[in-house]
Amino acid sequence: MAKKPKRIGKALDWKVIAIGKGAGLGALIAWLFFQSVWGLLCIPVCVGLLWKRTKKQERQRRQEKEQEYFVEYLGFLKEALLVGYSLEQAVGEGKKGMLTTLKENEPFLQAVTRLERKMQLGTTVETVFSQWAEEALCEDVGDFAEVLFIAKRTGGAVQQVIENTEQVIRDKQETLRYIRSVMHSREYEAKVMKCMPFAMLIYLRLFMSDFLAPLYHNAVGVCVMTVVLVIYFFLSLAVDKVTAVSL
Repeated sequence: MAKKPKRIGKALDWKVIAIGKGAGLGALIAWLFFQSVWGLLCIPVCVGLLWKRTKKQERQRRQEKEQEYFVEYLGFLKEALLVGYSLEQAVGEGKKGMLTTLKENEPFLQAVTRLERKMQLGTTVETVFSQWAEEALCEDVGDFAEVLFIAKRTGGAVQQVIENTEQVIRDKQETLRYIRSVMHSREYEAKVMKCMPFAMLIYLRLFMSDFLAPLYHNAVGVCVMTVVLVIYFFLSLAVDKVTAVSL
């Protein structure tokens, strides 16, 4: 299996965000739900949960960006084939086209550069695309590689394969944008609802602290608040799954 390319740029940003959000949320829970130093044990739990969630979001963001670049690259491949280049030559021409909008150290362009180098060493174009699919985040690269492999082996129309793949990906992107536009208001409502329990507890802690006093510094209160917190966690998880929209 080909070695995965090194991610560059702001690769650490999501880690900092996850740690910061997790620490802040854990401290808030310790203050609102337990009012105890022992409640700070929630911090590593929250950091772990936010780390996993943010990592997943970052992966999805990179996947969508890779898909966006790939469909643009297919467009350049198609144009190169139309003017008479072979597919092997079109790989390099496609890279030149991508350089008009991307920097050379962009991971996507690094992957295309590896394609060129492997072909220069004698590897067939369908094989290098198959190897690229093994390291790519975007599943469309794998789908394209499979169809291309069959087309090259059976003498199929490669240009038609590229056009069809490009159109399918663009249709998927358009559908995803439409779904997200429809779900946007629901996602906003879900975020507001998830914040409401914390807002109510903050209000009670600041203005009606005696009302919550029986729930702190005793075993029964700790159990009640823990159960409430667990129920809140699973409900939030369910809401996230319902409103999630991904490739």
